[in-house]
Amino acid sequence: MRYLRAILVVPVLVLSACNKADDAGEASTESEMAEPVGSYDIDPQTGEIRATHTDAAGITTTMRAGEAVEARFPEPFTAYPSAKITNTTRVEQGEGAFVTVEFTSPDPRKQIVEFYRAQAKEAGIDPDIEIDGGETTTLGGENLDVKTSFALQVTRVGDVTEGQLSVASGFD
Repeated sequence: MRYLRAILVVPVLVLSACNKADDAGEASTESEMAEPVGSYDIDPQTGEIRATHTDAAGITTTMRAGEAVEARFPEPFTAYPSAKITNTTRVEQGEGAFVTVEFTSPDPRKQIVEFYRAQAKEAGIDPDIEIDGGETTTLGGENLDVKTSFALQVTRVGDVTEGQLSVASGFD
């Protein structure tokens, strides 16, 4: 599961890099096909996935995913204090950032949900999605005025709470 998001994000980067044939159906010239549009690699020692794509307008999108990728959230979001981060996926484009972090914590899920509810309110987000069922809670919302959204899912598994937090900021 740790590479699932990377596997989902990479095709988006790759598809956006594809050249379209013109309306007449002519293939691109050899020099156009030789133009680099991006890169993708996996660090053989750490397993970290890195991808970069620059589109025709010159906008660069970067993606990093892995266990050792720094979890830098858009403000005011932060990592939960007792969390052990197990995987991070970070996508940046211009001023925009999308971060998904998987984590575990010994704390009860209700405490984690309240922590992120407070951060959402600080970001001007009144969570409009809250589903509490069984051992899982999902919380989410967005503030279109400041272009920020978040989604949290936490599940209690034995003595540990497993969670996933996604925060996006700066995208239209």
